[in-house]
Amino acid sequence: MSDVRPVPVILVDDDPDEHFLFKADLEDAGVDFEFNGFTRPEDALEHLRARDPGPVFVLCDLSLAGGDALAFIGDTQTELGGGAIGVYSGARNPEMEEKCRAAGATFYIVKPVSREKLVEALAKTGTMMLAETQDGRVSPAMV
Repeated sequence: MSDVRPVPVILVDDDPDEHFLFKADLEDAGVDFEFNGFTRPEDALEHLRARDPGPVFVLCDLSLAGGDALAFIGDTQTELGGGAIGVYSGARNPEMEEKCRAAGATFYIVKPVSREKLVEALAKTGTMMLAETQDGRVSPAMV
């Protein structure tokens, strides 16, 4: 697909083990991506502000220790470059899901994050998808 642009992925989760598991699970599922993981939302926001302009796909753990996921979601809105931010959590919580959407999140995923859940989440953005790469794997991309 020549008209798609790969999108970097940023994960914000206070548990570094989740960074490893997230990346490993998706790589095992055939998803390739440029990955940056942050344990503190303020570090992720600093990274977002300092990076070259362009779309980015951000996944944020709902229960950030010492952080406010809703505030982080709101703070990222001008830094997404046309990309999207979504939330993942260990449990379905319709009330919190609505608060996340009101703050600017495009989707809410219940862990574990899988290729199928990622496909569904990206479809909800209306501008992103998993596009095939030359080696038959997939990568988050703008359409």
